[in-house]
Amino acid sequence: MSSIYDDLANNFKELIEGDKLSNSYLFFGAGEEKFIFSQALANFLEKGKFIEPKGILTEFLAVSPDEKGTIGIEEIRNLKYFLWQKPTASFKRMVIIESAQAFTVEAQNAALKIVEEPPEHSLIIFLAKTAEDLLPTLNSRLQKIYFPETSKKSGDGELKDETDEFFRKSIVSLMKDPVRNSARLKEILRRLVLVKQLNLNKKLQLRSLE
Repeated sequence: MSSIYDDLANNFKELIEGDKLSNSYLFFGAGEEKFIFSQALANFLEKGKFIEPKGILTEFLAVSPDEKGTIGIEEIRNLKYFLWQKPTASFKRMVIIESAQAFTVEAQNAALKIVEEPPEHSLIIFLAKTAEDLLPTLNSRLQKIYFPETSKKSGDGELKDETDEFFRKSIVSLMKDPVRNSARLKEILRRLVLVKQLNLNKKLQLRSLE
């Protein structure tokens, strides 16, 4: 896992130690770092080390698209059953849903019910390329964290890295008190979507948020 996520890892450690961890998150971004980070988080919850797991975690489940490339209602039923089992090796049972954009509408509605009334000991991480890959009803109930790609490029790539790093640090800082900073987080994420989808002037977006 890239060292640029050390601050975010420390942030999550503080949330866990302070018993302020949310039950559901949306990790979004184009790269693979969000999945690697999620695995490290699961390992920390169960083994106490924020690194990629080296063995099987008993309180962790990864849900992936089926052979048709979708995540359907049956997968949601399975993860619901998993989450409702009492953990024995950790105080949380954690599920990662890979490629959340592969959800069927029926599956998203079923997932929404779990997010609205989660088991106390549950943690669900949705992974997606963009913050808009889920239905608004589900999207609005998730704590969102942006994961920029970590590769460095020249020219426009350098500006992209600068922009990504600004958004990442802003989100990490605001996530220390997500309730108080909810409005600011929402605006940061809205601007991020605009930058990514509409290719607006990035320097202008950065200045307007200073």
